[in-house]
Amino acid sequence: MLLILSSLLLADPVLDAEKIYVAPPTIHDEILEDYQQYINSLLVSSANVNTHWVKRQRQEIENVFIYDKHTIEYALDTTCNYNRPLRCGNENRHWVMVTDIFTTTNFATVVVKLYDENTQLIASSSKSSYSIEDCKPQVKETNVKSNGPFGQTNTEIIEKSPDKCKMLKPSVLSKDIKQAVTILFASIHPE
Repeated sequence: MLLILSSLLLADPVLDAEKIYVAPPTIHDEILEDYQQYINSLLVSSANVNTHWVKRQRQEIENVFIYDKHTIEYALDTTCNYNRPLRCGNENRHWVMVTDIFTTTNFATVVVKLYDENTQLIASSSKSSYSIEDCKPQVKETNVKSNGPFGQTNTEIIEKSPDKCKMLKPSVLSKDIKQAVTILFASIHPE
């Protein structure tokens, strides 16, 4: 009996659940800041869809719970200010998903990082899109009718000008965010 009790005490503890807080994204673009609520909801739903990766990598986990700024205060009895999510994750012993979105004239990038309860980076991913040059050919066709000794003839004149090109700005699409989150969860480092 003593042998059985001592082996149970030395065995790895089974963790019931992992809690992941999805922090509101940090957006470095004035236009995208208007969509912060939408992007945050997209991050939360994408994280929730990909929780199976956590269960695969950490087989002692039975459940994964995803929280956002609206639900964390109800899930945990805490006085922590979640404006500093990593500090609160360490204090309340849960994981934190942090997202940064950068845009310039030539590229847009979504960077997603996942930290464990000790503020150690356990996974990261990024998805970028780039500006595209959209060119339209400039062709002008003219038909000239003239009368000749054998009757009326049609002459077609084609004028080609240089292509009219414009740069299309890079954009952050919902599929980019979903893909970045999926790659993030699929790349969790096993312990």
